[in-house]
Amino acid sequence: MSPVEQRIDRRIPINCPVKIRTKDLGDPWYGVCTDLSVSGMSIQTSFVPREDEELEVMVIPPQGLNGGTQKPLAALVRVRRCHEIERGRLYEIGLEILSIRQ
Repeated sequence: MSPVEQRIDRRIPINCPVKIRTKDLGDPWYGVCTDLSVSGMSIQTSFVPREDEELEVMVIPPQGLNGGTQKPLAALVRVRRCHEIERGRLYEIGLEILSIRQ
């Protein structure tokens, strides 16, 4: 039986680097944002979060076609799911966007 899609907002596939900070502001973690919507995002990383943990995530956009740079998307997010992709090395984390910081 396939899982029922519960997302309301359409996800856009992307491939942008992310910087992840925990609330205790320890060392940052890095990964890749694989999809983004108005209300959430998925990232792949070696970081393993706690259930319902709140994180600060900065999505670094690709450089524009004209050589200009876009500002990163900084958001406060809550962990909604975490699945191991590569044993002990890579995880996919589903995040709910709580607020946009910049």
